Amino acid sequence: MSQEFFYPGTLNYLSAHFVPLIYAFAVPFKLCPRPETIIFLNFILMTSSTIPLYKLASVGNKDNKFSLFMISLLLWYPTFQYTVLYEFEMLRFSIPIIFWLLYFNKTNRRLLYFCFLALAVLIREDVGLSIGMFGIYLAVFEKKYGRGLITFLTGFSVFLLIAQIVMPSLRISTNHSHVANEFFADLGNNFWDVFLNMFRHPQLFLHRILNPLKLANIFMYFLPLLFIPLLSPAVLLSIIPGIIIGLLSSFFNHISYALYYLSPAIPFIFYAFINGWPHFIKRLSLLNFARRQDLDEIGMGMVLSALIVTNIFFGPSPVSLQFWIKDFKPAPFKTQNFHYSTYIITEHSRNAAKMALLIPDDSFVSAQHFLFTSLYKKKGVMIFPKTKNTAGTIEADYIFFDKTNNGLNKESPAYRSQTEFNAIESDTKNWKLMASLDGFYIYKRKK
Repeated sequence: MSQEFFYPGTLNYLSAHFVPLIYAFAVPFKLCPRPETIIFLNFILMTSSTIPLYKLASVGNKDNKFSLFMISLLLWYPTFQYTVLYEFEMLRFSIPIIFWLLYFNKTNRRLLYFCFLALAVLIREDVGLSIGMFGIYLAVFEKKYGRGLITFLTGFSVFLLIAQIVMPSLRISTNHSHVANEFFADLGNNFWDVFLNMFRHPQLFLHRILNPLKLANIFMYFLPLLFIPLLSPAVLLSIIPGIIIGLLSSFFNHISYALYYLSPAIPFIFYAFINGWPHFIKRLSLLNFARRQDLDEIGMGMVLSALIVTNIFFGPSPVSLQFWIKDFKPAPFKTQNFHYSTYIITEHSRNAAKMALLIPDDSFVSAQHFLFTSLYKKKGVMIFPKTKNTAGTIEADYIFFDKTNNGLNKESPAYRSQTEFNAIESDTKNWKLMASLDGFYIYKRKK
């Protein structure tokens, strides 16, 4: 219901993003309806990515040292860490599923390959684009013509079917445009408009594509791996759709290395690393500074050193500077904070949960974004200071806000000013104070 408040016509959850596999979480959440259930499942499923990666790296390699090395790279890879820590969404689960897809392709286990092909395109509508490009790679570079053709057709046809027919049919409004269209509106109204405008207004596209901040983020996907994936460029065909979308979007986050939007690219980057590793070792051997049998260990040491150093300056883990130094920001974060204090459950946090219990579950609530996890049982939630949905058909029954802003700085889009709080507090005609505690306030609409 809450989604409808932000994008009118998207009352059906799958009409905003087609993520049918989210229902796999329904059973465990029903058995244990707590936010911690989702957090636990997220960590378990994301960490399970190491299993297919280990097996993929082991194909044709009897020494498990390289496979363990690959697991270390994934777990210390900054983008993977940021993705796991980000708030729950489904695109991240393309990582374990595509790793399994790559493994079953490598071992020619066709039935399991096609099973995971089906799962991959159902993760989210845009994953089909990456899968379609992987089909081209299979046909052209691995000479697996049948499998490549089926993969290509499945990826692109499922994307078009979902984006052009299924999702619009689930809308309950006349506006059938994708929720992300607003980030490309100045480039064109649809795909063909955007394509034609590339030639009509090339300066606009070049301005978007050559944005230094966006290019720096692409750089950050390869820096932790010492750019070794670039030694197997054919595999990287599969990441082109995500890169293009990120470059053309007016929303910088779509290409940020510190977010989840390029999750489908991560398995292909690591697959390219595995394929590029022999080329890397061959280049090291040309330097004649060590015996051939020692080069693998030397190379692993070089990459791990680069990865740890990258993590210190750009990652969110306990070895990173931002974990210990509150004012250190490796990226222009506005809604995220990875300082260790963020993970401490305070009395203030417990009071938020206590206050949320005072609001009836069959109510519509207006609240700051960071309070949403305490309100998951409510009928619907809209972001304060909104007290009505965009269509104006539903009004909030309660307003729940935190005057401390949960420690957010004023640059955060989630920060709310005293002026906005005053607007509710002074409107005694429509709102009555129901409860207050530790900076939290609950107002009830007067009938």
